[in-house]
Amino acid sequence: MIWALCRQEGIKLFTQKYPYFLLGLILVVQAGVMIFTATTPPETTLDVVTGPQLFAKGAGWGLQLGFYLILVIGAMGFSQEFSLGTVKTVLVLPVRRTQWVAAKILFLVMLAAVLLLAVTLLAVLIVALTIGWGDVVIENQVLFTAGVVRRQVLVAIALTLVFLLPVCAFGLLVGLFFNSSGAAVGTALMLGIVAQTAVGLFGEKSGKYFFFFHLFRPISNIERMGKLHHFQWEPVLTWGLGSTLISFAVFTAWIILKMERMDISG
Repeated sequence: MIWALCRQEGIKLFTQKYPYFLLGLILVVQAGVMIFTATTPPETTLDVVTGPQLFAKGAGWGLQLGFYLILVIGAMGFSQEFSLGTVKTVLVLPVRRTQWVAAKILFLVMLAAVLLLAVTLLAVLIVALTIGWGDVVIENQVLFTAGVVRRQVLVAIALTLVFLLPVCAFGLLVGLFFNSSGAAVGTALMLGIVAQTAVGLFGEKSGKYFFFFHLFRPISNIERMGKLHHFQWEPVLTWGLGSTLISFAVFTAWIILKMERMDISG
């Protein structure tokens, strides 16, 4: 039943035009930023852009814009059902509310994975066609081999996908508080901007307790590698995974509880 509901979510979304437009816009912006960066002559030898650095810049832009796309689609997940009245039609069927919630979360996570894959493949392709995926070298010494770079990129993308879990649940949760999809989308975008701004102001000392803070840290580590700086995964794994999984569990439980208590008979 969950897979059938998940499939219906895909049909509803991909029969509309705006997801294709927004995804295309994200990829065009990402490609433009990367090509401009790769083709701009460096002022000094210290300004030479490396493969990991170019990848991180492109993937960072794609993830930043994709973050808001996930919030938009997530916020519309329930609010659109309420505004169109289809929520009553769905729950007339032999469907548990928890199954419906699980299907929406699963679909949004799968969508986030596809988006992240598209952003990653585009970044990998542009790096390969411009700077190349060679060793990271400093003063004729190999600091990171091409093999190490590839492995670290895979780790960063895998962690980023995990860190997107609470973003998906958060978007869906916001949509439960509105009968208008427009209001839900606007609120989700505003909260996303406020959260990112607050995390930036808090800094690492306080920001590490919030999942928003860790979302972009794996890509930042790849950028540090590209800039020949030391980086480590331990802080990301310790605080990042902890705050991410706790946030995802809290948001999911909140969605289920609110859905179970919601009266839709009126």
